[in-house]
Amino acid sequence: MGSEITEFPLPADATQEERVTAKREIGKYSKIVGEEPRVIRFEGKLIGQTGPVWHFQYTRLYQLPKGYLAAGHDLHEGIKVAYAETAEDLPKAFENDLVREFVEDELRYRKVIGSEHARAQ
Repeated sequence: MGSEITEFPLPADATQEERVTAKREIGKYSKIVGEEPRVIRFEGKLIGQTGPVWHFQYTRLYQLPKGYLAAGHDLHEGIKVAYAETAEDLPKAFENDLVREFVEDELRYRKVIGSEHARAQ
């Protein structure tokens, strides 16, 4: 992967604490290259997204120079960030089964990971 720049959108009503959390947690896994009140820019590539599921308002999925990252807005807990070394392991970073299923389905739809059937062959 080259050095692409991508964005994680913050909700319009994001608190300062949520902005700081997003920057800190994304910064653990990728280089932050910029920020605005509603956007964190970092090295990576957007590979998928999910809409509302469980109490996540949205989730964005990224390929990083090393590994994969999911970042989302949890309506109860604020900004949540998860990391995995492989795309196949990224859904496992979520505790809720429904969220895991949505993330895995999005990765399959975007052809980032193969289908169960394709792996069995």
